[in-house]
Amino acid sequence: MPAEDEWDDHQDDYAADGEDEQGGFLGEEDNSREGKKKRKEKGKKAGRRNGGACLLVALVLMSGVAGAGWWGYGFYQDHFGPPPDYVGAGTGSVQVQIKQGSSGGQMGLALKEAGVVKSVEAFTKAFDKNPKSTTIQWGTYSMPKEMSAEAAVQNLVDANGGNKLILQEGLTSAATYAKIDEKLQLPKGTTAGVAKAQIANLGLPAYANGNIEGFLWPTRYSIADGMKPEDLLKDMVKNATERYAGLDAEASKIGLKNGYEVVIEASILQAEGNNPADFAKMAKTIQNRLADDGIVKHRLGMDTTLQYSLGRKQLDKKDIDDGSNKYNTYINPGLPPGPISNPGDDALKAVLHPADGKWLYFIAMSPTETRFAETDKEHAANVEEYCKAAGQAYDKARGHCTTK
Repeated sequence: MPAEDEWDDHQDDYAADGEDEQGGFLGEEDNSREGKKKRKEKGKKAGRRNGGACLLVALVLMSGVAGAGWWGYGFYQDHFGPPPDYVGAGTGSVQVQIKQGSSGGQMGLALKEAGVVKSVEAFTKAFDKNPKSTTIQWGTYSMPKEMSAEAAVQNLVDANGGNKLILQEGLTSAATYAKIDEKLQLPKGTTAGVAKAQIANLGLPAYANGNIEGFLWPTRYSIADGMKPEDLLKDMVKNATERYAGLDAEASKIGLKNGYEVVIEASILQAEGNNPADFAKMAKTIQNRLADDGIVKHRLGMDTTLQYSLGRKQLDKKDIDDGSNKYNTYINPGLPPGPISNPGDDALKAVLHPADGKWLYFIAMSPTETRFAETDKEHAANVEEYCKAAGQAYDKARGHCTTK
């Protein structure tokens, strides 16, 4: 260890030459023993000051590191950590509607709003991970609340093979009621009675005038435990009205008064046609007849409209000549007063986007063939061929089939 004088000499090396204790300049350094002692005392004071300052800086730095660490952890959790999620299979039961064409994120939002999953992010992560998630169909599902995202996705996947009701395009309301009764294991006529009693509470738009025909949207519906007919009917009406929104703006482009007439025409296509590939040509034929003031005089001349109102397939001369029946399009010009079935997307699109042609007649010869004609002579030959194939007589004067 150096002697005191040696240490003093080293201290002098680090002192600021020519600077006194108050920071003033000296003409010459004092190398006396007393001067060295003063410089030594000054160095000790400076060391204490510098040591305290270093400790303070160190504490500040340590505090900053700790704060940055906490902030970084929160940032990581927000941006890279697992999203909020429940644990387990959940409890209770709630109905959730998955809309047509929903993405994984849209499904997750519907489930979160219903209290099924804790976050949309957790659901979409589980949705992307499950290879069968793309098989999930739209409809109404009965699901537990507060279940893990993984369990929720699997629940939807499994439900596709579960209890469901599938309504085909073109069913009448009466046929739909019968299917609901059968699926819910209710006595025949139950759903029809519910529909009649609660017609004002099913969500029908004002323009329907209380007529539910055309508003029982054909699709897949999940059947929940304890489900009532009115639950299904409300879902069907809701789906239909959502699909029909905006039709008013399109109707005038094709010569129709409003969106309800689009639905009426689509219901006729659905009842008359067997092959959706022919719907666009059928739509054009109907629109040609509605506009024609020559041969057909704005009359559709459709069996299906009259059959619908009478509730039977067979028609006789008295039926066809009865102009008091507003669904008799052989006598009354224009569209019937309401839909005659519940149409689907193909029929609606065909009405809005008809083919180009001058046809005034069509007849479904078979489930795969529809024949079109521009003249009554050509159409008469097609009808006669159809009648014979069906084992019926052909009434040449009236141009349609009759029973022998």
